[in-house]
Amino acid sequence: MSRDPVPAYYRIYQALSERIATGAYKLGSQLPTDAELMVEFGVSRHTARSAVEELVSRKLVRRFPGRGTFVLESDPASRDWSARALEDLKIDDPDARFDLHGIERLPPHGDERVAALLQVPATQRILRISWSRVRPTGPIAFCAAHLPQELAARLPADIAEQMRSARVIPLIEKYCGVQAFRVQQASSAIAADAELARRLKVEVGAPLLLLQRIYFDIQGTPIYYSDLYVRSDRFVHKIELFRHHQQVELARPVPAGPEAPATNRSVRSPS
Repeated sequence: MSRDPVPAYYRIYQALSERIATGAYKLGSQLPTDAELMVEFGVSRHTARSAVEELVSRKLVRRFPGRGTFVLESDPASRDWSARALEDLKIDDPDARFDLHGIERLPPHGDERVAALLQVPATQRILRISWSRVRPTGPIAFCAAHLPQELAARLPADIAEQMRSARVIPLIEKYCGVQAFRVQQASSAIAADAELARRLKVEVGAPLLLLQRIYFDIQGTPIYYSDLYVRSDRFVHKIELFRHHQQVELARPVPAGPEAPATNRSVRSPS
């Protein structure tokens, strides 16, 4: 019997990409694990993983360590900032470094607006963490994030050092015993005040994009609030939305005249 010249991993890649193209694996859905692919296709873990890495390299899926592989998440190399999942709300720019400015505990009544958003008493101390994302050409964004005292007290003494090489939300989840389940975001345009102008290297009064986010756990309790100020001339914030819990099909040409069908097919596209 002649040997199949197509490598096993590539045949699996073709099968998985076909499922993605036909909608068997929907946008944002999770792919089978490596172990499940091994059983389905009767291959080794190395072969199964190579097939998924091929999907990753072609930007059809993204891997999240500890969570799995998901279909058509945003491309981290893109200069557009596209959000389809909670994980995509971070600025993922390989050219931008993380600059931590400070970690401080606000005094009682230090920021009553933030206390109200975190649903804690105004008398409670709140932890504020501030940092920037900076490209070689200059800063992209400045963030002031806040944690309730109950969670802040669980952070380790070296949290500032850890933040230089790890994302903030995963660190909070790791040490505080909570998990971000959903996020609310409000977007608005503001004029830079003197402090923001200094942080973002713009003129006072320059337009900025303000993204205000509240992260909630699965019980609906706020665990984190941030004000993210973005230079829109250096980063584009884009959100793609897809239909939820509804079957959608690719549009097909509709014949003109009396032969046309009575109903139109839905177009699979952002809502």
